[in-house]
Amino acid sequence: MKKTELKENVLDRFRLDHKTAVVTGAAGNIGYHTAMTFAQAGAAVAIVDLPQCLERSEAVAKELSEKYNVKTAAYGCNLVDASAVTELFDQIEKELGSIDVVHNNAGVGGALTPDIDPWDTEHHMDHLEHWKQVLDINLVSQYIVATTAARVMIREGHGGSIINTASMAGHVVNQAPMYETLDDSSYGVSKAGVLYFTRHFAAQVIKYGIRVNSISPGYCYSPGLHDGLSEEILDCYVKTQPIMRMADVEELQGAVLYLASDASTYTVGHDIMLDGGHTIW
Repeated sequence: MKKTELKENVLDRFRLDHKTAVVTGAAGNIGYHTAMTFAQAGAAVAIVDLPQCLERSEAVAKELSEKYNVKTAAYGCNLVDASAVTELFDQIEKELGSIDVVHNNAGVGGALTPDIDPWDTEHHMDHLEHWKQVLDINLVSQYIVATTAARVMIREGHGGSIINTASMAGHVVNQAPMYETLDDSSYGVSKAGVLYFTRHFAAQVIKYGIRVNSISPGYCYSPGLHDGLSEEILDCYVKTQPIMRMADVEELQGAVLYLASDASTYTVGHDIMLDGGHTIW
């Protein structure tokens, strides 16, 4: 049996020197902090988000390059377009080097509309059409990015790590904030699909040295989402988990770095739940 070659110092196994990491949804809160984590660990980082977010992505790339002295580049891409994603990875490979790590993180929320309502009053469109859009962005795009990245890694012959962003909502029905389900099923269904795809794809590509895993954040504080909510609603978010608070986005960084690095060489098809204990109640 072949023994895995690991650095003697366990802390050194968390380093990503001489590797290239791709982060999708990198103009957003979780993606930005992941990109920062990878830069701190020594990786070159591709900052990927929608074309209309390119200015923000370029600002993130510039910030991380200057602060951590690593190569970065910003890209705009529609991740539901398979041909565009292929072109994206070809460009990243040419500009930053081999593809070693991918945080497959792009996604959107569902609708605050019951599934039985045919019209989505929040987004002013046919509910079914919006439901399908959420699955396209949250699940289909992750499939396209993961399979495209794996093909590049196989061609390059060095293995790698793919980390999908799932969600606590893929494990349990979202009861918060008022002890009832206030949103439609699109987000939870899409994230449950990510969980299954992660396990299935992990079993297919581990023979190439590619590890596929996921993280499932619980209620993660986001200024744009939560600052306008009432104290009553925020209190319900807090009291639905044993830790009695929402997560700060920085608390996701350690799990993502673990999965990206050689610290997790025997972790395959696993989901790391980051929910403050919500699902143990």
